[in-house]
Amino acid sequence: MWVRGFGYDHAGLPARRHPTRHDLDAAVPDRPALLMHFSHHQAVVNSRALAAAGITRATPDPPGGEIARDRAGEPTGLLFERALSLVEPPSREGWQDGFTDVARAACARYAALGITSIQDAAVSPAMSRHYARAREAGALGIEVSEIMVGSQGWFDPPRDAAAAGPLKIFVDGGYRCAMRLARDGRAHRTGFLFYEREALCALLLDTWRSGRSAVCHAIGNAGIETAVGAIEDALAREPAGRPRVRVDHAIFLTDELIARLAELQIWVVAQPSFLYDSGGVSPSPEIRLRPFATAARAGVRQAFSSDFPCGCNAPLLGMSAAVTRRSRRGDVCDGDEAVAAHAALQAYTLDAARAAGTDRECGSLEAGKRADLVVLSANPVECQTDAIASIEVRQTWAGGVRIFNRP
Repeated sequence: MWVRGFGYDHAGLPARRHPTRHDLDAAVPDRPALLMHFSHHQAVVNSRALAAAGITRATPDPPGGEIARDRAGEPTGLLFERALSLVEPPSREGWQDGFTDVARAACARYAALGITSIQDAAVSPAMSRHYARAREAGALGIEVSEIMVGSQGWFDPPRDAAAAGPLKIFVDGGYRCAMRLARDGRAHRTGFLFYEREALCALLLDTWRSGRSAVCHAIGNAGIETAVGAIEDALAREPAGRPRVRVDHAIFLTDELIARLAELQIWVVAQPSFLYDSGGVSPSPEIRLRPFATAARAGVRQAFSSDFPCGCNAPLLGMSAAVTRRSRRGDVCDGDEAVAAHAALQAYTLDAARAAGTDRECGSLEAGKRADLVVLSANPVECQTDAIASIEVRQTWAGGVRIFNRP
């Protein structure tokens, strides 16, 4: 049985030396082991895991991924982006056996944060079956909707995804997203881009024609440019696809990309929690970093989420970051990109439900919708902005049932 762990670098903390297969060999010498980075876009495995996957010095890097190597050319155990697909799927099998208990405990933690519904943005066919069993057991105390990926790896085309639900399409990497930067008078592309514009357009058309929606992960400006171009091309051929596509993250934006996203009128789901976790600095003057206010003024349809476990999943901390642009260390990142408290609250509630396609059931307190609500220690749209992060969740109700009550 594989051993699987998480979080060898913690968001918001200074980066340390990457662990190697030798570190894991010492800790887990008797079986394959995988240690996942908090971003879920890189991992380190031990020697037994490399052997089980058939990864040697002769193994080529997969398209859109990298097998890190030492100076002698031997794999170090560190795998980036699509290289994870070589080892990650089998590592799930053991820990997923206890999924129902894990889901029950997770739902209780989410309820304590005031969360009444989530989207799991990377559900494999096996995981979808686990979710079905958890629902049957009554373990899901909050509403969970699923976005589907394939069985071979999160980042690969979702060809064998479970039959229901939106499809997740990773357009670029995460830890090493696709960026286009001007250097020495020329544009240079860095990071991992998983699709070119034409191929992504074809995949979107196939998705829509099968009656499904698509969620496009795009972080870097080159990745977002590819996603936006493919969506424009696909909509020219299938205009009815507009409400069935959205872009998640869109962290590094130019003014041109903001204008194109506003023109498309598709949902963009951003993560203020990343600001809280680690702040950040734009890599180039023409690239805006998480430009919430600029995007809103331009008319971009913008919702907020956490992307947990890649970012903190406390909505009030995320709301605080959107309003103050302040990290956990106290740094302020582009303060002029802050949004008003009422806009941040709507982005985490009604607009989040709209982006998820669930606004007929939740997202606001209206007759005919689920009675999902929270009781807070203070009103986040009336208190001082610096106080939002310290607001307590007193009660959480889902579907008219109280699922959390602070002692």
